[in-house]
Formats: sequence, structure tokens, C-alpha cells
Amino acid sequence: MTAVTFSNTAPSLSLHYPPGPDWYLNKVKLKITDVNDNVPEWNMKPYPYLAVVSPEAPAGTFVYQLQALDGDEGKSGEVEYFLSDGGDGCFAVDKQRGQVVTTGLVLQRDREYLLSVVALDGLGSRSPPAMLSVVAGARAPQFTNTSYAISIPENTPEGQPFLAVFAIYFQNQPISYSLLINPSSLFSIKQDTGEISLTRTLDYESDQRRYLLMVRSSEEPGSLSTATEVQVLITDENDCVPEFLQSIYSVDGVPETVTTATSLLQVLATDCDSGLNAELTYYTLSPDFSISPHGTVFPAGRLDYERPNHLYEFVVMATDGGAEPHSGTAMVRVRMANINDETPEFSQPV
Repeated sequence: MTAVTFSNTAPSLSLHYPPGPDWYLNKVKLKITDVNDNVPEWNMKPYPYLAVVSPEAPAGTFVYQLQALDGDEGKSGEVEYFLSDGGDGCFAVDKQRGQVVTTGLVLQRDREYLLSVVALDGLGSRSPPAMLSVVAGARAPQFTNTSYAISIPENTPEGQPFLAVFAIYFQNQPISYSLLINPSSLFSIKQDTGEISLTRTLDYESDQRRYLLMVRSSEEPGSLSTATEVQVLITDENDCVPEFLQSIYSVDGVPETVTTATSLLQVLATDCDSGLNAELTYYTLSPDFSISPHGTVFPAGRLDYERPNHLYEFVVMATDGGAEPHSGTAMVRVRMANINDETPEFSQPV
């Protein structure tokens, strides 16, 4: 039998040999060592990685802070940083601290420099390259997404934010957001936070279902600005209740001889939703009748004229296919006609 026990210092392995004339107990201590099974992973936010620097920046000017994490321990988890490509010799990377700095070479005003950087751990495991964009001069704000897409349910309350766009700014000036394209003025945006909301509640069945917005971020004072697209898709909510075209359906003169294949009448309900929310299933709340998926009512068995008032009265129900289904009901009246299906009988034997 073998047993493994753990202490605060190290796990130990106890070997118990079967009892007998000669047996003994050995205790072995186990030391778990780390394996270099992780690679450095970039941890800078937000993405993409963007920076600006003055074209007149002297050597050693700080540009950007790199950061990568390695899940290993010891030397396997120690990370160093390297510039693998780009920059035309104008930039350098401090391999220990991960700081990108200028080298003192002349920078071309308003030019974008693309730097490819990598991170290596102490045993040589390499991260995927990261691309850093550096502009020498002024740079317009940059949205963290090249475009946005979001689905919101109909009946989203007016004024309730459903999306916040965000732009990185580089000039240390106030930034504001505005809508360049705003279909029918249905949307509004908070200038300081980028939160987008509706100016009125939308209905999936009567309003447009897809909207394209154009959002601008700009720094003040000045005219540095950038724009991005926002697609808004309106989704259907199960907010309609099935309604029958009539509250009462009736049929008269139904003979007792009808069979279960005889169509008695047709009921019909509608639902103003879409998709599954508008797919209806019919039910009858009487054991004497059945109803088809299309709302046709049939006898479920033999019908009898000799019932009170010669009348069958029951409820039919239509239920939609929503996750939280809604139902509507109507009344059905079936009045029977007498058939000469009884033979005369004497009250006394002859």
C-alpha cells in the first residue's frame, strides 16, 4: 500500500510494506520543481499600443512602458524586453524595465514609427511580437475599437446607456464625444463619457431594426479628431400577447353522427412579435374536442345531442413560442342538431 501526505514544507511519500515476519516503513520527501511551461504574455492596456513623442525629444526621452507577465517562477519567470524590428534606430528598449526611449536621432515630424517588440523569459521562451505605433508630433485621439457592434432589445428605456465608446488621447487636453451620423436623432451621447443611449423607446415591429452611427472624438482646443462606426441591432422581445380574431366562435346544427375526422370550425389568432415569439400553438380545454396546429377544431369522440341545452361550450387557447410564453383565449360554442337515432319503445310490454 502507498500513501501520500502533505505538510507545509514539502509533500512526503510513505511506503507501507505488507505485514509479515520482515517489514519496515520508508518515508521519502518529494520536492516539486517548476518547469518552464509558460511564455511571457503582454499585459499593456488598452489595445492597440499607441504613443506620441516630440520631434525634438532628446536622447533618453520616455515614450512607452512595456509590460509582460510570465506564469513561471524563478529564472523561468524573469522577463526581458527587446526591440526586434522598426524604428529606424530612433528608439531603444530598456531590457530590464521595459521602457521605450528615444536614442537622440532626428525624428521626422508627424511620421508614424512602427516598432516590433518581444519579451523573453530567463530560459529563452519568447512572447508573440507586439506592435507599438509612435507618432513624432501631434496625434489625434484613437478609439480602442476600429468599429463597434451591439444588439439591444426593443423597449430599451430612453436615456439608459447601452454602450460606452472610449478613445485614447495624447495631448493632455479635454476630449469630447459627438455623433456625426445619428439616424432620425434616435440616439444621444454623453460628451464627457462616450455613453450612448436612446432618445425614445424603439419597437421591433414598427421601427427600423438596424442603425449605423458615426461617433467622433475630438480634443479641445484644436481640431484633432477621429471617428468610428457603431452598428446597433434591435432584437425582438416577446412583448405581444396572442389575440384571437373573434372572442367567441360558434357553429350550429352539428349532427351527432360527425366523426373525429370532421372539421367543425376554424379559429385563428395572431401575435405581433416576430420569429419564435410569433409562432403559435393551439390548445383546447375540453376533452370532447381536439384542435390542429392550424386552429381547426374536430370532435375528439362521439358527440351527444341529449346534453344540457344541446350545447358544447369550451375554451381554446393560443400560446406563443417565446422563452416566457404568452397566451390568449377565445370561447367556442358548438350547438348540436337532433338526429333520428332512437327507436320508439312502448312504456309497457305488449
